[in-house]
Amino acid sequence: MNKKLFLPIVGQPDPSTPREVHLVGRYALGVTWADAHGSIYPFEHLRRACSCGACSAIDSTAKAMVWPQAIKKLEGALRVTWADGHESLYPYADLRAVCRCASCTGGH
Repeated sequence: MNKKLFLPIVGQPDPSTPREVHLVGRYALGVTWADAHGSIYPFEHLRRACSCGACSAIDSTAKAMVWPQAIKKLEGALRVTWADGHESLYPYADLRAVCRCASCTGGH
């Protein structure tokens, strides 16, 4: 997985700090970052980005595996509890680094 490094600039907000976390329709999580960048993470992509190692190797996902039951904004990370009971922790810098928008991927 390619991770893009974001360095805070003195006097500017840390780009890896979320200002707002919200649902986008019924399929994704949206994050507006402190530098006003917006990221959208489809639930299935978010589950596969879980750092546990097992989630990235899942071949097919049941609905309970990609449906969040609870989303909690913590001090340094976002915690998602999935409907199947699995908990994922996404450090904000890692979450920002896996943004797949055109701006972050160079338009690809």
